[in-house]
Amino acid sequence: MDSQQSNPATMGRDWQHLPPELLQIIGKKVTSLAVYIRLRAVCRPWQSSCSLRPDHLPVKLPWLMLPYRSDGRNYTTRRFYDLAASKIHELDLPETHGMSICGSSHGWLVLQKGQEMSLLNPITRATISLPPFPGPLSTENLFENRDANEYGFSISPTDNDMVRKAILTSSAHDSSCRVFVLTYSKWPLAFCKIGDVSWKAIEFQSGYPWGEDFDDITYSNGFLYTVSPFAAVTMYNLDDLSKTLLGGGVNLTRIHLVEGVSGDILLIHDKPIYVNRFLKETRHTVYKLSNDGPERKWIKVIDVGQNVLFLGSRHNALSLSSANLQSPEWGPNCLCYHSIRNSQDSSGFGSWYNHNIKLASLDNETVTDITADLGRFQGNERWKRSLWLTPSLL
Repeated sequence: MDSQQSNPATMGRDWQHLPPELLQIIGKKVTSLAVYIRLRAVCRPWQSSCSLRPDHLPVKLPWLMLPYRSDGRNYTTRRFYDLAASKIHELDLPETHGMSICGSSHGWLVLQKGQEMSLLNPITRATISLPPFPGPLSTENLFENRDANEYGFSISPTDNDMVRKAILTSSAHDSSCRVFVLTYSKWPLAFCKIGDVSWKAIEFQSGYPWGEDFDDITYSNGFLYTVSPFAAVTMYNLDDLSKTLLGGGVNLTRIHLVEGVSGDILLIHDKPIYVNRFLKETRHTVYKLSNDGPERKWIKVIDVGQNVLFLGSRHNALSLSSANLQSPEWGPNCLCYHSIRNSQDSSGFGSWYNHNIKLASLDNETVTDITADLGRFQGNERWKRSLWLTPSLL
């Protein structure tokens, strides 16, 4: 028999038209998001048979969206470091060209360019338009009745950095999803729901002893939380328009709020370490609001339970449960962070930064490198920005 002759058992097999119920069974056996995406990409019949929104995929380690390449010539390809696979994925995302990426939440990126704002899922390339961001914003029935024209602001079409941070309350496909933004303006806080035609400003009363400026925001269990430079945390209830001062009086800067896996609110303080004017390392301390006594205070903690904390740049932080990660090497009570340090070039001090990822154990303060250098990037704010992303098809 001719060794080159085709096997009759495989002749004529049409892989495109496998029964949909068989493809669905195969799809549910896949536990890797990257493999599941490739499975759906084989052909149109496989794509239609495998759900775009699978609910069986386990929680995975996040990806770190790196800054643009240091040569600055490719403005559409974005690079993501996949912690679980220890590799970099390059995704063509022309939607991000010229846009400020001001947040990452529930698998979606929040994009802003002047008055234009939108959401982008970098995995599915799905996009959702948000209301334009002009001023003054609507303030009807929000905490105080002030003259919107007196305190309003406007955003020019070329102002790409008005939004400091943006967060979502859930997947953007959820009809109840709200988008909150922290801005550089006289209206620091605003929000909209998916499908709204305008933003609403959140007003706040004066009189708190630690001031009204905000360093960060987060969302947990139906409440919005803000933190001031003196670590004063305020909880907002948008249902009954009430707010509560939870704690403060700690003189900390460079602070980040993050929702813990049990719904508690954690505060991460980072302290840069310079040697001969060069940024060499950043040390982190975690605080938790105490429940003892009449006043809640921040206390330093070295045990955050099942929380695995992830810290990026530009107010970007998230927490995942070590019990759900299905990765034995990622135990509880640790902080993974994007490390940026100065890199001297031929002109001397200044404009270049090296990037890698480190893992710090909070109980014994040991720090290990997760990656080697991931690249050398220009040092202005827009170039060195990085964000943790929980990749999702939802």
